[in-house]
Amino acid sequence: MKDKGNTMKRFIVITILLCGTILFGDVYYAKLEPLESYVIKSDVAGKIIYSDVSKEGKYVKDALVVKIDDKTDKDDLKNSVKKLESLKKLVELKKENINNLQKSYLIRKRNYDRIKNLKTKSNFEKDTQLLSVIAANSSLIAAKESLISLENQIKDLEYEIFVLKDRISKKNIIIKDRYIYKLNIKKGDYVSPGATLMQTMDISKAKATIYLSYEDKENLSKRSIYINGKKSDIKFYKVWDIADSVNISSYKAEILLPRPKEFSKVVKIELR
Repeated sequence: MKDKGNTMKRFIVITILLCGTILFGDVYYAKLEPLESYVIKSDVAGKIIYSDVSKEGKYVKDALVVKIDDKTDKDDLKNSVKKLESLKKLVELKKENINNLQKSYLIRKRNYDRIKNLKTKSNFEKDTQLLSVIAANSSLIAAKESLISLENQIKDLEYEIFVLKDRISKKNIIIKDRYIYKLNIKKGDYVSPGATLMQTMDISKAKATIYLSYEDKENLSKRSIYINGKKSDIKFYKVWDIADSVNISSYKAEILLPRPKEFSKVVKIELR
């Protein structure tokens, strides 16, 4: 009898490992899995110059795990920042020049307005003053157009700097509060956009997935959840209202549990 019991337990464990869950009436068995799993892919192309393989299979609090060559991007960023500083200084000078041209234009226009109706002034003198006003206004307009061009260059450069910073950040993969399940690349590899870099998991909590019978799903509000024979105050995190396509006539349901010492462990879940 003891051998038959052990055989049944082994059968249950193997079935759960293969299928994730098994049910016997109001009793369910499920495997404790990480809260979430993530596949981190590269957003950029480049050569891997750093891959911390020592972090594989470990929980990482906050660390640089993968680095793609970003030397050219950093050089471009440095040059763009210097160019931006120069353009901003040039804008200030241009504004000062526009201010002076504005004053010059107003003085010339005032002088012309003062003599344009005087009969004592010749048409030649009036025309000379008017041409002076037109020339001053043309210089002012040209300076304003130049300022607009400079400001547009600054906007373009600021966007270029933003893109460079974003690209650099995407080439330095920093992992925070995650378990690194697998590193898919090593130093020296070349990756393209979309290439898988690593697989990580959120192990702050555990998730257990079971497939409820219709009767159990309809009576959840009247039942308490027992974990390994002990009553808990845990409630279902998610319950699907449509029957599962694989586990026919069963309804997928998930519960969240505190972070266990060991994941992939099989737990007994009862509804009483």
